[in-house]
Amino acid sequence: MFNSNLFKSAVFVVVAMLYTGNAQAKEVKIGFVDVAAVAASIPQAAQVQETIKNEFAAKIAEVNKLETDINFNIEKLRRDGPTMSEKQQKDLTETVNNQRQQYETLARPLDEQIRQRQTEERNRILGLIKAAIDVVAARENFDVVLNATSAVYAKPEFDISEKVIQQVGKAK
Repeated sequence: MFNSNLFKSAVFVVVAMLYTGNAQAKEVKIGFVDVAAVAASIPQAAQVQETIKNEFAAKIAEVNKLETDINFNIEKLRRDGPTMSEKQQKDLTETVNNQRQQYETLARPLDEQIRQRQTEERNRILGLIKAAIDVVAARENFDVVLNATSAVYAKPEFDISEKVIQQVGKAK
């Protein structure tokens, strides 16, 4: 019924495929990194916040002073308004409105500028972290490194976050 040579060939092919499959199977070394924790704990992150704070300090102070003046004048109008003349009330109300307009003109663009700088610096830091992950992964022979938020479960010994923090510290 079965051709003996055909049967032997089929068995040979199946055995060869199984052997080849086992020979090609290799253990994959997977690690993970908590990128957010690394970014929060590296010294460069604190330096970035300080740099941005210093860069915009004068404009922030100007906006804060204007906000204080607006609040003072609103409180003055509320408190002293009943005893003020109509002209004084009108003048103070006009001053408050002008200050609010000036505040909007200064605050919104400043907020956008600060956000843009924070984004630039965050991207720079993420680049440093990515380079550090590459170095650690190559040194430790990892085949795959995942972000900790992508892993549903992982044993703590596969967490290379601390090694990445150390590597970023060396990259200063």
